[in-house]
Amino acid sequence: MLRIFCLVSSWCLLAFAQPDLSRFVSIVGVACGYGLLWYGLEPFRQRSLSLSTLFILCFFWTITIEGIHFSWMLSDQYVGKLIYLAWLVLISILALLFSGFSCLLITIMRKKQTALLWSLPGVWVAIEMIRFYGIFSGMSFDYLGWPMTACAYGRQFGGFLGWGGQSCVVVAVNISFYALLLKKPCARMLWLTTLVLPYAIGGVHYEYLQRIFKQDNREICVAVVQPAHPPLRPKLQRPTVIWEQLIQIVSQIEQPIDLLVFPEVVVPFGSHKQVYPYQDCLPLLASFAPLPDGKEFLSNSDWIRALTQYFNCSVIIGLERWEKKDSSLYWYNSAELMSQKGISIGYDKRILVPGGEYIPGGKFGTLVCKKIFPQYLLRYKRLPGTRSGVICAPDLPRIGVTICYEETFGHRLRSYKKQGAELLVNLTNDGWYPQSRLPRVHFLHGTLRNQEFGMPCVRACQTGVTAVVDSLGRVLKTLPYDTRQTQAPSGVLQASLPLFNYKTLYGCFGDFPMIFIALCAVSYLGGFLGYRLLAKKEIR
Repeated sequence: MLRIFCLVSSWCLLAFAQPDLSRFVSIVGVACGYGLLWYGLEPFRQRSLSLSTLFILCFFWTITIEGIHFSWMLSDQYVGKLIYLAWLVLISILALLFSGFSCLLITIMRKKQTALLWSLPGVWVAIEMIRFYGIFSGMSFDYLGWPMTACAYGRQFGGFLGWGGQSCVVVAVNISFYALLLKKPCARMLWLTTLVLPYAIGGVHYEYLQRIFKQDNREICVAVVQPAHPPLRPKLQRPTVIWEQLIQIVSQIEQPIDLLVFPEVVVPFGSHKQVYPYQDCLPLLASFAPLPDGKEFLSNSDWIRALTQYFNCSVIIGLERWEKKDSSLYWYNSAELMSQKGISIGYDKRILVPGGEYIPGGKFGTLVCKKIFPQYLLRYKRLPGTRSGVICAPDLPRIGVTICYEETFGHRLRSYKKQGAELLVNLTNDGWYPQSRLPRVHFLHGTLRNQEFGMPCVRACQTGVTAVVDSLGRVLKTLPYDTRQTQAPSGVLQASLPLFNYKTLYGCFGDFPMIFIALCAVSYLGGFLGYRLLAKKEIR
């Protein structure tokens, strides 16, 4: 009964230990969730199960929890039924990794090799790096330390050691709690220390930053457009339809503003393709700015230029970009900033979404997809960008631009801080998974960069979460977003965003401290196990 109680309790805690679901359950899950699981698998003074049985139990425990955590993937309206296979593969890989780690931990406990226990938090970070760096483009969602970010102090700790530090802490806390349940000496002190110290470090830093926050009086007035267009639009009756809707939204903006932001790929046809009949554009743009003479058709650049002149500010907008290379046409998911003077600077998305923007597995993956799932083949070849994401314009701070889930990779954005970026701008479209948890989950993962790098951010999303967030992770303003109960409305968000920036340890060193700790931990564990293996052979 004790085993069943611990397993069920840990499952209930950790299935809902998600910052978007419950802050309280997340914090309790950090404190004892995994410790209860391990105690349920290997309790005090009860018959031990075989390692294979432990692995199977842990695998099914983990895969059901990961299935809930990634349940947003099962919104298949736009992405199709193949997403169920992708979901199953992903949660199976994550369950295999965690089950193997749990069996290693319990084996060490059985052998009473206490000295090895404290290498395990670093070993877990090394394992979790596989998902960050090795699974397709990287899986940054739902890392083990994410529940720690349910409170501001836990998020601020990320400014010291990032995601790796948070995961390391959660493992250390729960090993200590497991040891406490096993009545090991000094376990209570270790548990309290590992639990309280990271929050205390983050809390002291957070409270200090709050005190000095108002010393920097700089602000930027932003207007962020949320069109609420579905990902797959019906065939356009005329090319100007989308711009008609966008003009109707931006007409609500109260001037002056410093920056106008639109979401990811908000209009088709790229930047310079002339597809909009001049006579159709005239009644829409006449009140905004003088239109160029001698043109039969206008491009998206002409529309954007009209907005920059009317609002007397720079515009950032998500567009398609096409480029011909080696007789092939390539598609880029791009962002473009245009200043009041008509100067245009672009950025191409560098981290592509598996399945949606490229087929994993290279030529072999494409061949398999062509044979088994031909309906999911991509129509165009898509490439990751190479242009810098840090862009600047007159009268604006340096801006670090990300597209879609790029914002969730802290190690990729560290270069933005080093290049002097003071504001993060994310363009995204989570409408591909309608009526799911994704908008909120994506938002909470993305805004962790604010406290990791000490920068504010602006998020422009088709269906949410459109928001402005300061450098302490405080949400200043949001628009309603898509949920299971409600659809996101179209609208515009206006806010004055403080530009207070600060330096962080993670901004300086990124993942390198945790990579070093992980390498040391793996080397120590590997060296010990190797030595024991050699010693056994010599005895024989």
